[in-house]
Amino acid sequence: MNDYILTEFSIFYKRLTQVELCLKNLVVQKYTKAYGDNAYNVIYRYIRTIQEKRLPQDKTFSKINEAKLTDSEKLSHAVHKMYISELLNMFVNAVFLKNKKVKNNFFNEKIETNSTGFQQKCKILKDFRNCIAHYNTKKYQNDRTKFIKGLVYFEKILNCNVILSCDLIDNIGNSRKLSSKEILEFIYTINKEYFKDDKILILLFDDIALINGYTFKGLPQRKSIIREHFKILERLKNGDEIYTSLPAKNNQQMKLFES
Repeated sequence: MNDYILTEFSIFYKRLTQVELCLKNLVVQKYTKAYGDNAYNVIYRYIRTIQEKRLPQDKTFSKINEAKLTDSEKLSHAVHKMYISELLNMFVNAVFLKNKKVKNNFFNEKIETNSTGFQQKCKILKDFRNCIAHYNTKKYQNDRTKFIKGLVYFEKILNCNVILSCDLIDNIGNSRKLSSKEILEFIYTINKEYFKDDKILILLFDDIALINGYTFKGLPQRKSIIREHFKILERLKNGDEIYTSLPAKNNQQMKLFES
């Protein structure tokens, strides 16, 4: 496999697993808030349908159900054993759709999860994960832009803790391909503190660039980024103002990796 594509896979796989974890935590949180100790019994109606579709020798959910655990523990264990496809399929299941206590305030915006548009985004996310899991480089190269937009969509509606605010990435991703200078100027306008740590600066630069249309192979060399970084610092010493036309209205949402 092309080493550059493999590196991109590892970068995006990390973001995909963050989305998956956000989804699982949200399911546990929302159903527990709505039903308390009875949440597991509500979810179990969906879990039984999953168990029936898995291979006969796969007794994952049966073992959890029969284990000497509290219902709260069973809920958490079962949800975290779901595949991402099973999680996403839950949103068209009656256990979710007919449950107004959970459905109406699940995401941070109103979403009809059984709509064609949302289901298409679910399919994109599942395809992206399968593409990486099976090292399908051809499909990845053909659908890369679509995959990234689908990933960013879920990061946004789930408020995932990623290296950049999802709204910012979404806005940047829909603009033209940026130069190294523009990306660095954008990072500076978001938070001047990021210019004090080369490692963080490179991480931020690469994340913006990859989602903005660069490939890993096409990323500028580290020395080129740092050289441009010093040029901007020199301009600042001379009293020049750093300006960017890129969207920065959500500056306060900029995040580094958080636990």
